[in-house]
Amino acid sequence: MRLLKFLFAMILIAFGILLVLNNIGVYDFQLGDAWGYMYPSFFIVYGLFSLWKYLRKKGGGWMFSSFLIIFGTLLLLDRFQYISFGFWDVFQLWPLFIVYLGVAIINSRQSGWVQYSKGDTYTKGSSHFSIGDYQQKQDWNLEPLNLRNLAGDFYLDLTKAYIPDKTTPISIRSLAGDVTVLVPEHVDFRVDAAINAGEIIVLNDISDGINRSIIYESENYQYASKKVDLFIRLKAGSIRVERI
Repeated sequence: MRLLKFLFAMILIAFGILLVLNNIGVYDFQLGDAWGYMYPSFFIVYGLFSLWKYLRKKGGGWMFSSFLIIFGTLLLLDRFQYISFGFWDVFQLWPLFIVYLGVAIINSRQSGWVQYSKGDTYTKGSSHFSIGDYQQKQDWNLEPLNLRNLAGDFYLDLTKAYIPDKTTPISIRSLAGDVTVLVPEHVDFRVDAAINAGEIIVLNDISDGINRSIIYESENYQYASKKVDLFIRLKAGSIRVERI
């Protein structure tokens, strides 16, 4: 609610400034064109707010924030007739994702192994997508995990983990990287894995190429009290699930 009030206030301020510029003859602004100025301003303000949260390590994400700021700025420049850029020209910004991927890879190499927190957020304080690697291979307590990554690897050694006597969900999503999960012999598990380009190996089941998927359940999964539910989605890379 506070965010909505803030955005609404900033849009009113921008709208008022445009009216002032119109009244003093600096810029010809028609009330009928108000929406064309307001929604780009919304993108910019929301992007700045999200970037501010990211810099304060309270959420947000620099990639999403910067994209909104760039997109909104280009729309406003079009409204002021400096350039020609419409809403559906957003697809012309696709090279930005190549830039973001390059930055992500550089940061992941610099940071090495990065420990994420459990749940929807992680220790670096960015938004849903992250940069870097995730590794769990020492003694640790397994809890429900929701891990999302832009570029990097995941390594989970469940043989070194304390696994509770219940169903523990693990969700992993990434654009590029490798996922390795080692499951102990005495624990039943289910895998729902899909990849756009690469390979999936679940025990002796191998699938590689374009748009591949594997769904696997261990023999006693439905009846076991202690079990792990793996949900893995990758754009490119490899997925490997093994029993140890």
